[in-house]
Amino acid sequence: MEKEIWVLIEHREKEIEEASLEVLVEARRLAKKARLRVAALVLGSSAQPFAEALNRYGADRICAVPHELLKQYTTDGYTTALADLVKIRCPEIFLLAATALGRDLAPRLATRLQIGLISDCRVLDINKEGALEMTRPSTGGRVYTRFEGSGAKPCMATIRPGVLGLGKPLKGNKAEVEEISMDLKSEDVRTRVLGISSVDRRDLDISEAEFVLAFGRGLGEKSNLIKMEALADEMNACIAGSRVAVDEGYVSFERQIGQTGKTISPKVIFCCGISGAQQFTMGMRESGFIVAINNNRKADIFKVADISVLGDLNEVVPELVEVLKSSK
Repeated sequence: MEKEIWVLIEHREKEIEEASLEVLVEARRLAKKARLRVAALVLGSSAQPFAEALNRYGADRICAVPHELLKQYTTDGYTTALADLVKIRCPEIFLLAATALGRDLAPRLATRLQIGLISDCRVLDINKEGALEMTRPSTGGRVYTRFEGSGAKPCMATIRPGVLGLGKPLKGNKAEVEEISMDLKSEDVRTRVLGISSVDRRDLDISEAEFVLAFGRGLGEKSNLIKMEALADEMNACIAGSRVAVDEGYVSFERQIGQTGKTISPKVIFCCGISGAQQFTMGMRESGFIVAINNNRKADIFKVADISVLGDLNEVVPELVEVLKSSK
């Protein structure tokens, strides 16, 4: 069997998580340099619902394991299934998205296989010796450390969502499809998913949110929060803040972005009344699209923004709310 890079494909209700497609695109790029093939792994389903998308984003082979015990994600079930597959097929590289699922599964799988794991990578490459090089941030994002994959195979890494992007889909790519039967027993899975419920955006962890509305000192006073909530409602966004916003009691510490808070990479972030000090920007600079609103034309936040709006957030935000309402 040809040597491969494996990518675990996350899916919910017959829809592929975009973070997995980003990893698949990156795997395709690496495979060209290392002369490997790309295999997309789909657990708990046949390949058919996902074949079109996986073809467009670079899979050479789709490996599906349509087992009843894998329909819903469980750490035990996925770890057992993937560990068995890795031992049999021996891929060179195994990549996952650093989503909630990937962060839960990857360490357990690496421990089961007794291999190394580099998590939350921002940059991947193949060096002159053909080994995988992985770069990830450390010390609060101020330093980037590069690792070289060596020793036991596969070389395993998780990739931060929203960092690499999707690029242009391929045309005419046709992946091979293989469905694998697995002898997975109920006693191998110690947990059961009894139901799934949606999380209100107000309770969602900001590191998992696709849309974030953040504010800082420019809010002025807590009574202006109602304006932020109105915009968040129209955007279906999570509320977050700078350290000043936490110190002033505008948001809880769990919603603080920055060096002493959380690092996030949403698709879109609105930064309202935030100066843009390094302690804040190192926590959100990997966001897909950044909109900054500030009344100081020299504010550092404008240096990282894709769109800059010069003005008082308490005047600009209500106008944005009306525009979004009318656009619907």
